Amino acid sequence: MNVGIVGIGYWGPNLVRNLNENKEFKIKYICDLSRAKLNKINLADNEAIKTTNIKDLLLDKNLAAVFIATPVNTHFKLAKLCLKANKHVFVEKPLSDSKQNCTALIELAKKKSLSLFVDHTFLYTPAVMKIKKISQKKDFGNLIYYDSTRINLGLIQDDINVLWDLAVHDISILNYLCNEKPEKVSCVGHKYIPSKPETAAYLTLKYRSNFIAHINVNWLSPVKIRKTILGGSKKMIVYNDLEPSDKLTIYNKGIDVIKKEKSTTNLIKYKVGDTIVPSLKMKEALSQAISDFYQTIVNKKFKSKSNGTKGLEVVEILEAATKSMKLEGKSIII
Repeated sequence: MNVGIVGIGYWGPNLVRNLNENKEFKIKYICDLSRAKLNKINLADNEAIKTTNIKDLLLDKNLAAVFIATPVNTHFKLAKLCLKANKHVFVEKPLSDSKQNCTALIELAKKKSLSLFVDHTFLYTPAVMKIKKISQKKDFGNLIYYDSTRINLGLIQDDINVLWDLAVHDISILNYLCNEKPEKVSCVGHKYIPSKPETAAYLTLKYRSNFIAHINVNWLSPVKIRKTILGGSKKMIVYNDLEPSDKLTIYNKGIDVIKKEKSTTNLIKYKVGDTIVPSLKMKEALSQAISDFYQTIVNKKFKSKSNGTKGLEVVEILEAATKSMKLEGKSIII
């Protein structure tokens, strides 16, 4: 199946490498506005065409799909052009910069019977898939909290704030792990550089089931941290994405809340058990995501965990969080 890639910045080369290794797809075009970036790409298939004009991709009737890895503010325009040209679309996260744009893309893809896939890569990591499997079991208990720190000395972007760059990962993971959407969103942000978007943010999501999530993101940290704790009433999981192999630690710890008869107080019984480090099959998440995208094209009944609708749900929360930041942390009902 012939495909094209648009955007050879940070993520584009990863797409090139994974698509070169994929047996179902063949790179026919690589497109970027910068000829210098195009010249740096070494292709396994010398027949692939390097171009600075996206029209070359749109007019090729033998091109089945387009992979978009460009700045967020260009996603809507490029994805719309590709869908109108009858191309399936794989777009880097987040899907677009507004709910309205996401909805328009979803409706266009549906009208054209085309696949619209969002690259929420973490959903395809062995660690996150294992967390979902463990947390859904009865012996994990009720979900109590999700606490994440995702900070580093990173690239300060012009078109999006730190939420849209880093918190987007945690929001997609939360939507994947939970069977409910958050009820309220509140966020406090910090803008250190006046001409740039917020570089740090503290986001809180509250759910009807009394589950709560807190996400700390920052572009100005001297150290890189990617650590998440998922607390259950019977077990708890620590996920450290920077660990090369032992990314998950499962703690057989929790609490039992015992109601006393004829009393308004509760007794708390603590549970302390073994600690387990499960083995994970190390597969590259992007490769798994690309395979999932292929399935959405060849099997219309296949339901992807990262389709356009899932992308819209993430953007809805990001928009609410951004609105809350502007209102100095006021809760937004969604």
